[in-house]
Amino acid sequence: MLKWSFLLAFWLNAFLVSGQNTVGLPLIKNFGKTEFKGGSQTWAIDQDAHGRMYFANNEGLITYDGTYWNIFPLPNRTITRSVKVASDGKIYVGGQGEAGYFLPNEKGGLTFHSILNQIPKENRDFADVWNIEIMEDAVFFRASDQILELSNQSVAVFTPPAEWVYLGKAGKRLIAQDKLNGVFEWANRMWKPVKQGGLPGSDIIHGSLVLLADRIVLVTHRNKNFLLNAEGLEECEPITPPIKSEVAAIYPVNANEFVMGTNGEGCLVVNKEGSIVQQITNIEGLQDNDILSTFIDNKGNLWAGTNSGITMVAYNAPLKFIKPNKINDLSGYATKVFDGNLYVATNDGAYMVSVANAPRDLSFTKGLFTKVPNTSGLTYRFDEVNQTLMMAHNEGTFYIKGGNAYKLSDEPSWTFIPTGGVVPASRVLVGNYTGLKWLHYQNNQFIANPNLKGLRESFRFLALDNDKQVWASHPYRGIYQVSFSDDSTSFSTRLFTQKEGLPSNINNHVFTIKNAMVFATEQGPYEFDKSKNTFIQSPLLSPVIGTTPIRYLKEDDEGNIWFVSEKKLGLISFNPKQTPAYTITYFPEVAGQLLSGFENIYPFNRENVFVASEKGIIFINLDKYLQKKDRPKVLLSSVHAFGETDSIIHAGFVLSKKGSDSLMVNAGKVSLPYLLNSMHFEYSSPAFGFQENIEYSYLLEGFDDEWSKWNSKPEKDYTSLPNGSYVFKVKGRSNLGIETEYAAFAFTIEPPWYKSPFAFIIYLLLLGFGIFLLGYYHRKKLERQQRVYEEKQEQLRVVHQLEIEQSEKEIIRLQNEKLANEVSFKNRELADTTMHLVERSDALERVKETLQKLYKTESSNSDIKRAIHLLNDIERNNTDWDKFSASFDEINNDFLKKLKGNYPGLTNNDLKLCAYLQLNLSSKEIAQLLNISLRGVEISRYRLRKKLGVSTDVSISDFLNEIVS
Repeated sequence: MLKWSFLLAFWLNAFLVSGQNTVGLPLIKNFGKTEFKGGSQTWAIDQDAHGRMYFANNEGLITYDGTYWNIFPLPNRTITRSVKVASDGKIYVGGQGEAGYFLPNEKGGLTFHSILNQIPKENRDFADVWNIEIMEDAVFFRASDQILELSNQSVAVFTPPAEWVYLGKAGKRLIAQDKLNGVFEWANRMWKPVKQGGLPGSDIIHGSLVLLADRIVLVTHRNKNFLLNAEGLEECEPITPPIKSEVAAIYPVNANEFVMGTNGEGCLVVNKEGSIVQQITNIEGLQDNDILSTFIDNKGNLWAGTNSGITMVAYNAPLKFIKPNKINDLSGYATKVFDGNLYVATNDGAYMVSVANAPRDLSFTKGLFTKVPNTSGLTYRFDEVNQTLMMAHNEGTFYIKGGNAYKLSDEPSWTFIPTGGVVPASRVLVGNYTGLKWLHYQNNQFIANPNLKGLRESFRFLALDNDKQVWASHPYRGIYQVSFSDDSTSFSTRLFTQKEGLPSNINNHVFTIKNAMVFATEQGPYEFDKSKNTFIQSPLLSPVIGTTPIRYLKEDDEGNIWFVSEKKLGLISFNPKQTPAYTITYFPEVAGQLLSGFENIYPFNRENVFVASEKGIIFINLDKYLQKKDRPKVLLSSVHAFGETDSIIHAGFVLSKKGSDSLMVNAGKVSLPYLLNSMHFEYSSPAFGFQENIEYSYLLEGFDDEWSKWNSKPEKDYTSLPNGSYVFKVKGRSNLGIETEYAAFAFTIEPPWYKSPFAFIIYLLLLGFGIFLLGYYHRKKLERQQRVYEEKQEQLRVVHQLEIEQSEKEIIRLQNEKLANEVSFKNRELADTTMHLVERSDALERVKETLQKLYKTESSNSDIKRAIHLLNDIERNNTDWDKFSASFDEINNDFLKKLKGNYPGLTNNDLKLCAYLQLNLSSKEIAQLLNISLRGVEISRYRLRKKLGVSTDVSISDFLNEIVS
């Protein structure tokens, strides 16, 4: 037996460290059967040229494009045990008593093509097809009782000496194993035994490792190693680490590493030196330690088919997660590499792990975190001061030395700021819960002093500017400028708020960036202008960030600036040779995972950046992240048309070839009826590690004028599209700004029935019939117009006659109106005359009364007596009724005569009253004319109403007006 040059000590070392894992763990995504709608067990995994994943599952072939899952059962509904994607795009699968391949049909769905009819009838009854391999132009299917070779549309059957238990590639060689007769190799279209290849029946091969082109290690399920070379096969010392579980699957990760899937210890990533690089179990997040299949996709992600689902491990991703405590998800507040150890501050103390002999990428450090003694409780921060690791803690102020924590003060602390321009600093300013204090450094040790006299406030954010001026920020009050007394035993503060130019009094934080004091605010970065004694937008960062809200800033050793905006992490890289001279890179993978309010970024170097997180520490290999320049792809997952009904137009599968980048989903145009004029498109990108980073933009040619804005939604609807030809295009973009080629789908929406050729024939017939009807209509119309003309002439003659008559009536009406107006005018004159008489009678009455008074006092005066008789004669002359009645009847159409004729019982006084009422005289005026009192007038009106027979609800004036009219 060939002896390898592996040292026994190295083998033992691999055994001893096998229980340790790397400190950085990759992102792990577990998919359960409820998500992919399949069975629990997945037996084989493969990927096509477009990046779509395929899984041989208990319930059929499962596909995954990064967003959407689909399942395609075998015709006999049996378990699918194996899958292999060929370079021509055929997806070969094997199950119980079934073998064949899936191909996209004209609607983009996968259709199964069985090869059973090509197998001789006597060999069609076989059990599970466990392995499929492609060698040159031939496809091999392994069942326990036969190996089928599909070549040139014909099938050759190879029966085993006893039982085929393995089929697989070993480098460029195709080998198979018989349970009793060992290893065979495919050569010259036949299976030939390998020299010295008689493996024991208990050692079943489960994979191979290529060391060199002619040196291949075969690994059995019992983890025994056998060397296959040109001379044959022989047992060798193990290159795989010792494990307790059986090996279920082996797959190369890269040129130096491979992954072993076990049936109890999860996945082990092992290098060719036999060391476990990383172990992934349910402790690290794997849903099941029982692995049935493994696969590495084209982006280096590890896929594992387990007993309970499917798992994706972003093994090759530049982002990983550090969990100091594997049992509890502790929040990570800060990180520090110091004196060969990696320290992590958590909400339950400080943890450390040795990185003295670590690789450049510290996430691959093998080791276990241990808790630093005397640090239980909330740990906030580490600062290296005078070559000493200082620790800010909820229980006091500490320093760490030799792996132990020592308390300097009971006062809980936040941060440490060395003062002075020399190293070591003689004094260190400590910001704590209730103010500030000094740490003095003497004789290589720190001595804590009591708090300084001054403002009792929590000083969590402190910074020192070039003038040795201390600045502090309070998240809810503003910015403090701190000044110390001459003896440094007290301090005073000046508070700056919005009055001094800050955009707000809250959420302000102070940092030292590029040797300048920069204040992170809700409206972007600000600086203090000493000449104007006010805050202004930062001349350095505002042109880059603008008014983006900033919560945290950190400058690394290369001058790059890390920042946190709300819940997003970003990096500003400066390069004066490019335009613009800066680049902003966001890290959407960590969005929402940052430790809000306690943001902390520790850029140890470009390969090791540590970010405080709600669950542990997020690790970023910046070099690897920025080198992630692979162009992503975009896939159309499905196309649906809907209207009165819903129909799938294309299921998204196209015939893919290795190296092909064909993005047109349908070769020919799809024609749709107008009733299906609404479209639903689903698309995705097979960027499995961090799918949420991909954004999409789409364009419907023939409808949209330009590409849409970028968004993460993997679907788009268009409703009520007009008839016409369209091409839907969609493209993707990674967070580094790398765009994909677009995927396209061409389709045509047919015109509605009223725009079809048959409809236009009908329209022509209807047009001709319409023209005939129009001529007929015009003839009839002309006849009707002639009749109408004649009738209208007759109507005009009649109307003319009527107009003449109407004119005569109008003349009569005007004459009547003139007469009525004259009557009204005469009545007004008569009323005026009557009133004049009334006024004269009143005057005479007053004269008469005056003379009578004089006569009574001077009865002997005969002249007064003659004057009284003269006035009586004048009254009798003024009451000449006959003249008044004649004039009144003349004006009012013989009103009094008609009234006397109709009512002969009326007296002269009644007639007078009627005449006065017709003249609209008031009761007072009537009383004067009749020489009676007002009461007498009312009594006369009442008697007149009785004689005329006028009811009380009718006005007597209206009654008299009717007589006049």
